[in-house]
Amino acid sequence: MMNAVCVLIILVGSINGQLLAPNSHQNVISRTSGNLLRNITGTQIYKDTIVTSPLDASLPIRMFYRGFREVYSRLLGETGQRDSGDSFQRHVAPSKAFPCPLDGFRSPSPPESVHQLRPGDIDIIAAVGDSLTTATAANSRALWEVMVENRGVSWSIGGQGTWRTHLTLPNIIKEFNSHLFGYSLSDSYNVHRKAQFNVAENIATTSDMPYNAKKLVRRMRLDSRVNMTHHWKILTYMIGGNDFCSDVCYQTNATQWINEMQEKYLIESLRYLRDNLPRTLVNLVPSPLISLSFSMDRVQTPFSCSLTRPIECSCLFGPSYSRDRKLFRSLERKFVKIMERVSFLAELHTKDFTVVYQPFFKDASVFYRGSKQSDMNLMSIDCVHLSQKGHAVSANGLWNNMMEPVGQKSSGFTPLFQDFKCPTTQKPFIFTNANS
Repeated sequence: MMNAVCVLIILVGSINGQLLAPNSHQNVISRTSGNLLRNITGTQIYKDTIVTSPLDASLPIRMFYRGFREVYSRLLGETGQRDSGDSFQRHVAPSKAFPCPLDGFRSPSPPESVHQLRPGDIDIIAAVGDSLTTATAANSRALWEVMVENRGVSWSIGGQGTWRTHLTLPNIIKEFNSHLFGYSLSDSYNVHRKAQFNVAENIATTSDMPYNAKKLVRRMRLDSRVNMTHHWKILTYMIGGNDFCSDVCYQTNATQWINEMQEKYLIESLRYLRDNLPRTLVNLVPSPLISLSFSMDRVQTPFSCSLTRPIECSCLFGPSYSRDRKLFRSLERKFVKIMERVSFLAELHTKDFTVVYQPFFKDASVFYRGSKQSDMNLMSIDCVHLSQKGHAVSANGLWNNMMEPVGQKSSGFTPLFQDFKCPTTQKPFIFTNANS
């Protein structure tokens, strides 16, 4: 999703890329060639991922971008500490117990199989993805705050507060294992220590995931707390929104080859994780971005959304490309099916590594399941990113999927805590393809 940061990145020549379209040789941009002005003004074909101009490989340019973000965030101050308002989770009273029983859901000794993992067996939590995983703009109240990454409240990897104030997957698992680590602690960028094992990046696409996976593994190997062969890990892998929101309409013939390239990069990154991250369960999650965008067609959105969405999600809302939004939607639906199919590839399942497709985001909407009344408080001020409340509802959905057998998993949003599933003594394990 292109947010306000994206505009500034473009000015210094940093635009995401894709693979070379089949049988195309014109206007090719590689890591060692390309004209900056042409790159940012024309529809192009990309030979390599991420880098689209020699400027992108320049250390001074990277340091400038990093420095700009540091200065901007310090001038704004942290927004992640806000915790009240309509777009925030209502706090749960101290007198109210955690929804699930806790005793008996950590094994006496670490299990040998990924298919016998109880929630309390998880020692490390991690995430790869884009700005929905960085929790960009989750706590924003003004448009100039949409550049802030509130990673501490992220649905899949934020560990700020507790489940009573910020329902996140780590804050749920911490109830079963207080020694869990790896979660993001507060507002931070990828390069900050507080991000920990949240290596997601704004504007990331599926083509960036092999790099994202390598970065995560390297970060874990450099962390003295991590015992790769002893600790059990949960990794949430969510991607795809930017492919169709701000990428597909800018690349020549992308509608003809984007799904093929997405599948290639998805499998490549999962193979790398399988080979380098033992004792890991991967939650493979489709992006909710396109579904949420289409659900808001039935809603009168605030004026702030009319300002930001053509910039952040130009393929769907930009006047030059929005005529093809139904085509982009159909391609996104195909990618969701690709993700599910890939999750069943036999090569991605071993005794200590598995991938589980978690579909709760597939039909994400500002309308709760079965409701005719929208809840725009799920969305941030830009109507592209999730609010803190939206992250909490998403965490509830992810947790429920983990507690549901494959083939019986729910999709779409429900009001927070209205449906909160728990492990049982008969079925204590996180469900996988093998134990469902």
